[in-house]
Amino acid sequence: MVYNVSSELEDEITVIQRVIIEKQKPVLVVFECRDEKVQGSVVNEFMNLLDPRVATYSHFMSGDKMDCRGAMKTMGHEPAKGKIAVYDRSWYSWLKQSDVEKDRLGFLKGLESYFTDNGIILVKIFLDSSDETRVLENGWMNGPKGSYLYDDSKYEIWNRRLSSKLISSTSTAAAPWDIVKVDDNIIKTVDNVVRIFLDRVKARIDSGYPSTTEKVEPLYKNPRKDADLTKKAKNYKSDLQRLSMELNRLQGKLATSGRSLALVFEGWDAAGKGGTIKRVTRALNPRGYYVNPVAAPSGEERLHTYMWRFAVKTPKAGHIAIYDRSWYGRMMVEPIEKFCTEEEYGRSAKEIRGFEEFMTKTGCIVLKFWMEISPDEQLKRFNARAENPVKQYKITDEDWRNREKWDVYESYIDDMISATNTDFAPWIVVESEDKKYGRIKVLKKIVEVLSKELD
Repeated sequence: MVYNVSSELEDEITVIQRVIIEKQKPVLVVFECRDEKVQGSVVNEFMNLLDPRVATYSHFMSGDKMDCRGAMKTMGHEPAKGKIAVYDRSWYSWLKQSDVEKDRLGFLKGLESYFTDNGIILVKIFLDSSDETRVLENGWMNGPKGSYLYDDSKYEIWNRRLSSKLISSTSTAAAPWDIVKVDDNIIKTVDNVVRIFLDRVKARIDSGYPSTTEKVEPLYKNPRKDADLTKKAKNYKSDLQRLSMELNRLQGKLATSGRSLALVFEGWDAAGKGGTIKRVTRALNPRGYYVNPVAAPSGEERLHTYMWRFAVKTPKAGHIAIYDRSWYGRMMVEPIEKFCTEEEYGRSAKEIRGFEEFMTKTGCIVLKFWMEISPDEQLKRFNARAENPVKQYKITDEDWRNREKWDVYESYIDDMISATNTDFAPWIVVESEDKKYGRIKVLKKIVEVLSKELD
C-alpha cells in the first residue's frame, strides 16, 4: 500500500532539504499519537519524502521499557547541523499519568528549550486519531508480535482526558504543538503533516529564535566554603579494603535494579582525580562500568549541541559511567579561554541542571565530586611530576598557565557549584590535600548513596 502526496508538496520538501543542508540547520520532527498503527503509517509516508542521506529515524518505546540510556537517546539522536531527525515517539513516551496530572513537566520544557536555544528547529506534531478511523485498522506497518517491528505499548498520557492538558502545558512559543486531524483519507493527513513541516522550518530559517539572556546565578549552598584541608586518613588500608568489598557487592545489586550510576569527577589540576578513579574501578567488575575521559570537542561532536556527546555516553540500566572531567567544562575552561560565547555560558547552568534532572528522573543516580586542594599543594605536586620521568607526561605548559589564573578559576568554580548544587544531583566536595583521605571519602559516599537507594 503506497500513498503519494501532491507533486507540488513533494517538490517543496525537496527544495527545503537543500536549504537545510546549505544553511547547516538541524531540524528535529517529533510525532506523537494515540494509535500506534496510525502513527507508524503516517511517519513512514513522511520519511519516504525525505532524502535518506539527510534524514534519520528513531523510535522510542513507552516508559516501562526505557531506562536512563533509552530516555537519554532522545538527546543522543538529535540532528547534526544540516540534518533532519524524525522521532517516532519521543521524551513524552515515558511520562506517567501522574506527571501530567500534577503538571510535573517543567524539565521537559527545559529540554525543548535546550534544543531551540542551541539552534535546533523543533517541530512537534500530534496526530489526533479517533476510535472510528478505519483506513489503517489492519496495521499494515506493524510487524509480527514479539519482533522489534511490533509495538503494542499503551500510551495512557495521550488519552482524551490527559492529552489536551499535556499539549497545552508543553506548547511554547519556541516549541508549539501542531495538531493534525487523522481521518480515512491518508493522503490528506500526510499532506497536512508536510505543510506544517514546511511552514515551521521556513519560518525558523527566516527568523530563527530570539536570543536568550540567562545568567549563571548562585541558587544553592556552596560546600567548598566548608572544606577542611587538614583532614587526613587514619585507617587507610583497612577502610579501602572494607569499602571496596562493599562497593563490589552494591554493583551486583545495581546490575539487577534497573537503575544506573553516573560518577562525575571535577577538580583542580593534580587534585587526585585519576588516582581516585582507579581506587573506585579496582572494586568493580569491568563488565559493568566504563570511564569517559573528557577533552575538547572534536569531529562529529562539533556538529551537535554541547551536551550531545555526554548524552550518548550515559549509563544503561545496571551500569556505571565514570566521567574524568565532564560537561562542567562549559562553566570553567570555556568561558575563561573564550571557547564559548557569553550567551552560551549564561545559559549553561540552566542547561546542565536540566540535563542532570532528566538523568535522575529516568533512573540514574548522579554523584558529582569536586576534588579540592590548596595552591601550595598543587605546586608541590606539579614539581614532583616535573621531576619524575615516569609522570612528566602529566604536566604540561597549559597546566602552568592555568595555575597562574587560580583566582579567576576559583571565581568561576564557586559560581558553577552554587548554581548547580541541586538536591537531585548535589556536589560532594572532597578534601584531597591528603590523597588517601580523598579516596576514602569518595568511596564512602558512593557506598552510602548506593546502600540508601538499593538496600
